[in-house]
Amino acid sequence: TTSSFRIPTSAYISLSHPSIMMNNNVVSEITAYAKFILKYLHKNAWTIVFIIAGGYFCYDQFIDPLLHKYRTNQSYKEATDPNRVAVLSPDMKRVRAKQQESAKQNSIEAAEERKHKLAEEKQRKRVKSPEEERWEKLGG
Repeated sequence: TTSSFRIPTSAYISLSHPSIMMNNNVVSEITAYAKFILKYLHKNAWTIVFIIAGGYFCYDQFIDPLLHKYRTNQSYKEATDPNRVAVLSPDMKRVRAKQQESAKQNSIEAAEERKHKLAEEKQRKRVKSPEEERWEKLGG
């Protein structure tokens, strides 16, 4: 048989109950506990400060770099996992081929535009013969 521990309902403190609110005993216990905590903090304040500062220093200097190194190693292991690489390799090849095709198309377009600009520049800089100038003036 299993026995379950149940807290009796009489053990619950209801602070809204009038008899508890008037009961000075609960208030004095809370006050005494608060004074105890304050005395403890006053007595051990510097110890607590140094423990917190030392803990932060140890975390910052030792634990955090170790965690970072561990996480970096885990990430590298996951990224270079042969199963994962085998799945991603065809996608990577497909994307690279698409990028290569796009770069090739862009270079062809740039070469055509460069050729076109060079022809325009050449035409602009060309010295016209007097006959050509007369023909243009006449609207031809």
